[in-house]
Amino acid sequence: MTTLTYSPRFKSSELIANLVDSYWDTKGGIVTKPSIIEKPYEQAQRLDLRNTGDHVIVSLEGITENFITLGFQHLTVEAGMLVEFNTFTSRQMMYDHIDEVRRILLTKRFNPSDYLLDGFEEYANDTALRAIWGDTTTNSTLSLLTSARQYGTNSIRVVVGNGGNGEAYRGFPSTFTVKPYPRRLQQIRFFAKIDSGSDVIGVTLRDASNRSGLYRTWNTTIDDTSLFGGRTVNIDTTATSSAGTWDPTLIDEIAFTNLAANRTFDIDHIDLSTSEFQFVEYTGFKENTNTFQYWSAELRAKLRAHGESVPELS
Repeated sequence: MTTLTYSPRFKSSELIANLVDSYWDTKGGIVTKPSIIEKPYEQAQRLDLRNTGDHVIVSLEGITENFITLGFQHLTVEAGMLVEFNTFTSRQMMYDHIDEVRRILLTKRFNPSDYLLDGFEEYANDTALRAIWGDTTTNSTLSLLTSARQYGTNSIRVVVGNGGNGEAYRGFPSTFTVKPYPRRLQQIRFFAKIDSGSDVIGVTLRDASNRSGLYRTWNTTIDDTSLFGGRTVNIDTTATSSAGTWDPTLIDEIAFTNLAANRTFDIDHIDLSTSEFQFVEYTGFKENTNTFQYWSAELRAKLRAHGESVPELS
């Protein structure tokens, strides 16, 4: 008899909330970021929305599945998404919020299942960066780099001294327990370059309270010296090294490890992703005109997966 392996089912409202939350652009502070709320909220039965301020609520309206191919061996999955806007600032700000969500959905239409962990755009200076990023080896100097990047205006520079290999690490956001990672995480994508030559570095997921006792590391080669080169780590492949019994619920830190001594590394756009949907379709929005104490609107979109295999009885 075939032994079935547990695989956590996707939560489409969570994926859209992740996209909106992590890719929001304030346009230089003009379009303030509202509170991004997934409905139903996992950590509470109810929320005090009146005192939340401007907010966006993401929810699932329903999922439709249909057979495809003559053999009826695969399904198309379509998830209808509702994004509700409640804005107290101004009607113009509501329209600005709608436009930003629309921009994100259209930009990520072919890659809707990810979470931008760090694009290094939110740090004002080195001090702010080092409040989030660190180095347990003490061999690295971390700084905010504004002269080179893959996207946006900033990246992180890691200068490793001659005292041995270095690293750069950060914890997951404090709200990470309600996001699909690392339990459903399938890929880690990032861009990096090295000052000269090449180096095999480790991409490590670990327990911050037990760094040497619970981790998995996947090696990848960094050999781009002029422009940032993209790297993808598939975490369903066998790790290069590991320790402890893997428990994704305990993993709360990502690190770039074994960075060679006397080398400089630039890293940008660290993206955590699943591959649960292949496409997101923005379909439109409408303004609600029957509210009098705030401005509100509804936006709709669809997440689509094509070719999901039909499970068979064993």
